[in-house]
Amino acid sequence: MKRWFKSKYVRSFIFTGVISFFVFAGYLIGLHKLTTYGFFRRVELNAFGYVFERMGAPEAPEYYDSIFLRLYSNQADVSDHIRKNGRGGGLTSFGDEVLLLAHDGQIFSVHSKDDIKRTNIKVPDNGFTAYTHVAESEEFKHLQHNLSFFRYNDIQYYQTDRDRGFAISYTEFDSTTNCYRNTVAILPLGSNIQSSEQLSTKGEDWDILFRAQPCLPFKSIHNALEGGLAGGRLAFRPPSTLFLGSGDYHWDGMYAPEAIAQAPTNEHGKIIAIDLNSRQHKIFSIGIRNPQGVTLDKNGEVWIVEHGLRGGDELNHIEEGKNYGWPVETLGTQYSKLPIPNTPAYGRHEKFKEPTYAWLPSVAISSLTLIDGFHESWDGDLLMGSLKSMSLFHTRIKNNRVLFAEKIEIGERIRYVHQHTDGQIILWTDSKKLIFLTGKPYTDNYVNDYLVEEISNESFRSKVKSTINSCRQCHSIDPDDHTNSPSLAQIFNAQIGATDFPNYSRAMKEKSGSWTPKNLKAFLRNPEIFTPGTVMPNPGINDDATLEEIVIFLEALNHKSPNPR
Repeated sequence: MKRWFKSKYVRSFIFTGVISFFVFAGYLIGLHKLTTYGFFRRVELNAFGYVFERMGAPEAPEYYDSIFLRLYSNQADVSDHIRKNGRGGGLTSFGDEVLLLAHDGQIFSVHSKDDIKRTNIKVPDNGFTAYTHVAESEEFKHLQHNLSFFRYNDIQYYQTDRDRGFAISYTEFDSTTNCYRNTVAILPLGSNIQSSEQLSTKGEDWDILFRAQPCLPFKSIHNALEGGLAGGRLAFRPPSTLFLGSGDYHWDGMYAPEAIAQAPTNEHGKIIAIDLNSRQHKIFSIGIRNPQGVTLDKNGEVWIVEHGLRGGDELNHIEEGKNYGWPVETLGTQYSKLPIPNTPAYGRHEKFKEPTYAWLPSVAISSLTLIDGFHESWDGDLLMGSLKSMSLFHTRIKNNRVLFAEKIEIGERIRYVHQHTDGQIILWTDSKKLIFLTGKPYTDNYVNDYLVEEISNESFRSKVKSTINSCRQCHSIDPDDHTNSPSLAQIFNAQIGATDFPNYSRAMKEKSGSWTPKNLKAFLRNPEIFTPGTVMPNPGINDDATLEEIVIFLEALNHKSPNPR
């Protein structure tokens, strides 16, 4: 039997069979929504996402489109420098450099995608090694431990009226009592320090500023230590206040025997305000689950994004002394689709301070920053990252309500969003990439320049441009933009129905041939006659000269990129 199993062909066959079983089982469960649907859904999002991350992603896009701006992108892969499996971390600006705190505690100096260096800044020991030993001990090995969620959570540069320095937050394990909590440490900086290159520190050089009380014991339900629900995000408000989003580590009465977010003296499930001068702290607000983003608006008001369950991701305007309801009130449900236990009004948020906005279903909101000095069409707005939806949410607040929440698909699990002092937006992803974004408004330079060069008669040129603009109400001229309709770029002489547009009509899918000048003219004169059953409306081009120019324009798109920076 052992000999038989040693065959690499047999092992490969078994491995393929196991994977196929889970894929097929997941399909059946998803199709019929069986009771284990929620479990398989989470396996799909985590296990398969983990595998595909390592199989290699497609080439990074040059840009991402939003309503007001095109976001041009440069990317850097930092994964080779990360020592420990897991996800998390944060970003902060220090002068002209950005500091990246990875989940494993390494701090990197970032000047550009081509200039990323590991610093000599060593962070305090978070007790990870001790935790791994305790997790393997006879006393605790029967519990479920997920070590990859035990991490450093955020970094924040601060400058008070007295001093300046870095603050970091992390989950700290205390091996003397086998418990854990949210901890904040600070590293004061001398006035002569202008760059991270001047620093070489040890963990003992950091000063422990805050340890959340009480220290939490292991849980016997789900994971013993839910590091992914630590929150841990930081924000600094002059002159001297540091805000910490302290998560409840899944101590919510469902994944633990009791809920602590409503406990008035328990410092988990809270927003904590710490005065850096006096070193005093207070509970600023309660009823918080997993605050994955904390920031200040232009008026210094505190905003957070809170990671919910199945539904109930929240954007909250945090006011001192207010109770935000978790887990008594939420606009989500359990992953099993069952109601949250002991809620006074199912699907309602009426007793406690309600969210400014909630996502149903959850998009796994992960981070939050204020945009200022990026572009006038975005300045003053909030920008959020998300994990499950792999998108940014550009959100405008007016009179304490959400005017819009624009989804911008990035295609990466976005762990952190930060705006640097130079105006650039920088994203940190779960695939260990840094994405640098700059924004520019859309222009018609290509179309205008082309028409001026090709058509001397101003009146006719205006007519052709008007026709092109009518086409662009549905069709993009960017080669890879098939969002609403097939892109017009690079279709000249291409096979009919062959772009990456996913919603071709059956008639167009089955149409043979290519887009020759003759076929293009016939189609644009009357789409229904050329392709009976097409959903393309008649563009109303009745002038042969205009039709000829449109076909020439489509040919020109094949030879010149319409995406100039």
